Amino acid sequence: MATYKCISNKIKPMSSNTSIHDNFIRGILSDKSIAVEYFKSYLPDFISRQLDFTTLTQLPDTYLSGALKKTMSDIVYSCQKTGTKKTIKVSLLIEHKSYPDQYTTIQIGGYIFSALQKQVANKEQLSLVIPVLLYHGKGKWRYRTLSDLFEEAEESWKQYIPDFEYIYNDLGALNDTAIEKLNNKFLAASVLALKHSTEKEWLEHNAVKLLILASEGTKDLQKGLIIYLYSRAKLEEEKILNLLPVPIKDTIMNSLDFYIEKGIEKGKEQVVKNLLASGKFSIAEIAGFAGVTEAFVKKIQTTLK
Repeated sequence: MATYKCISNKIKPMSSNTSIHDNFIRGILSDKSIAVEYFKSYLPDFISRQLDFTTLTQLPDTYLSGALKKTMSDIVYSCQKTGTKKTIKVSLLIEHKSYPDQYTTIQIGGYIFSALQKQVANKEQLSLVIPVLLYHGKGKWRYRTLSDLFEEAEESWKQYIPDFEYIYNDLGALNDTAIEKLNNKFLAASVLALKHSTEKEWLEHNAVKLLILASEGTKDLQKGLIIYLYSRAKLEEEKILNLLPVPIKDTIMNSLDFYIEKGIEKGKEQVVKNLLASGKFSIAEIAGFAGVTEAFVKKIQTTLK
């Protein structure tokens, strides 16, 4: 079999919008069943119908350089191709964006060539890389290739541009009803949450529906969606809890306790960093001011060094 690599209210957010989206999307696509459903639903038919998704296995991001790891949010899978004995390998890269960025093509190109260079260095047979762009922003996105960025270049000169196509998955163009019909209801809830991530009123009005759909996912997946929803909208906790079945209530309460606890810890960490940076206070004094142990202060101090 040929082997394919499918790349594939009162609570304040703990991190930047980019980190919130990154953590949520990586959490979703790191789950095999969710990844399979996503690939089956949104890859072009000529690709998805040739893959044996029962063989899907997540791989480490071994083809990313240190610099690219800071900018790319890829998930990598290996997957066998059906009906052939050829040892062809393909990589499917998933990169997501929550805002229009005309230079994303260059960013994706950096990944492609980084992957190919790694394959050469590892003395592997060269694998084709197929990029997938998952866009969940509100601004209008114009599909651009590298050639499109050189609008003033004469056509005869464009032959020197290392051009490529990529699969464009615009969640804003998807119909909500069609999304709800996905076989995996947790993926449906997640795609809807991503699609409407900037619409706080929509999220508040549909939170109960999303949480009920998401109840088919694992506890960890549910926790990720709950934290994502509460970070994107001012949800009235009591109002939502009163409309949900008891098992979902328990998951929400446990998740929010964890979310608040992490937020408080992050806040204390920043206070300690600021006090250490001032150079005016002892370890004991900083611990007293921040309400933490001296060991906690020393740990932050070591990290800063």
